[in-house]
Amino acid sequence: MAIKLNQVVLNKLKNAKKDSLKKVDLSLVSDIDNEFDWLEQSYSEASYGAEFMREWEDKILDFGTELSIAVDNYVVNGAGYSFEEAYTDMRVKIEELESKSEELGINPSELVSNYEEIKDILSNAESVDSEFKNAYKEVLRQANERFGLADFS
Repeated sequence: MAIKLNQVVLNKLKNAKKDSLKKVDLSLVSDIDNEFDWLEQSYSEASYGAEFMREWEDKILDFGTELSIAVDNYVVNGAGYSFEEAYTDMRVKIEELESKSEELGINPSELVSNYEEIKDILSNAESVDSEFKNAYKEVLRQANERFGLADFS
């Protein structure tokens, strides 16, 4: 009888396990089905992620190089950074011209074809020069935070 009782209990346990297993299986299968798209998408993006990040790293490095070359060419090889010297030198010459022209009773604009344009440039020179140098310093500050751009001033 003990053997038969154990067999009955064993069968009940097996049936109970099958019912529980069916419930777990159905729930688990549903979860797997529901989450497959997310798994597949996240796997796809993670698989491509390293290449994607390397592409952006290359773009950042390329931009840093491009920025460095552009700023270097503009500041080192351009006339903008020497504007202070140019307007200071021109101001001395224009003041001398105006002084001598006044002594002779001649209008300086009759002697120098671009006189009025020169006067306009000189009237704005300090603010233009200051704005340019401040903008350059800001580019350097921003670039150094991100790319380590050299200061050529």
